[in-house]
Amino acid sequence: MRKKDVIFGFLIGLASAGIGILLYDIILGLINGDSISTSFSRTWSTKFLGKRASVGALINLPVFYLFLNRKNEDYAKGVLMATMLIAVIFIINRF
Repeated sequence: MRKKDVIFGFLIGLASAGIGILLYDIILGLINGDSISTSFSRTWSTKFLGKRASVGALINLPVFYLFLNRKNEDYAKGVLMATMLIAVIFIINRF
């Protein structure tokens, strides 16, 4: 196991979750007829952030399987660790 690959996979997992949240906000804003800035400001509300982060973390699933299919298990471990970290943070935040 190479630590550099796991850390890189972890960073990719966090970035893809962030991109997923942004895409979700843009799509949700277009459907509701809101502006993008209104949708982004609503993201940081505590009651909406957990829902958006869970949907955004779904983007990690295809990234995880992409790394597994390319035989990059260390990258996949990092993506899995990022997903688990996001889940733990929002479980703690919920209480």
